[in-house]
Amino acid sequence: MALLFLLGVISLQGGDKPSKKLRQDYQLKPDQTAELKSAKLVTAKQSCENWALAAGLETMLADKGVALDQSFWVMRLNYGEVCADLPSMDALAKVVDDEFVLDDGRHVRLELQYTDGAPGRVDSIIAGLQQQQAALMIWRGHPYYISGVTYDEYIGRDGGRLFEIKELRLANTFAGKPGVAFERGRDDAGEIQEIVTVSVNPT
Repeated sequence: MALLFLLGVISLQGGDKPSKKLRQDYQLKPDQTAELKSAKLVTAKQSCENWALAAGLETMLADKGVALDQSFWVMRLNYGEVCADLPSMDALAKVVDDEFVLDDGRHVRLELQYTDGAPGRVDSIIAGLQQQQAALMIWRGHPYYISGVTYDEYIGRDGGRLFEIKELRLANTFAGKPGVAFERGRDDAGEIQEIVTVSVNPT
């Protein structure tokens, strides 16, 4: 039981579904949801993947009181307001991980945070949505906002919790384009490239 408490989460991978015994030991709260307010999501000024990623950076930083817009990030990434493919996460980290002086005089240090592939700790995704913090999921080569989630919650007798995501709802970073949904059991978790967030610390 102590090991189960430490695990605390279930990933998107199909093989990680809770066992029958675990289901019996835990109280199930099915079909829980968390949603992000769509009004706060910035869309790309150009229908290009680098602009889509930059719009995501703008939104995630605005959540944390940092006003650095997508044009700023495209200029840093591509040395001009051009249309380009997605950069690698290493290349993106080289332009994000730095100290910045904001217009209001504050000094902040930014750090790109990303996980390759499907998330192993889905509790952070659920918590981020509950706290209205935007995150990006790069799926099939395109950045989407994680806008909602449906999940089953398992509560142990000792208070430990396990989460099984059933659906991730994704808002498009391209203006006028519909959102999509990643469904467990239907979609391939191997096509998830990264989950991306940004941390902000005063200096």
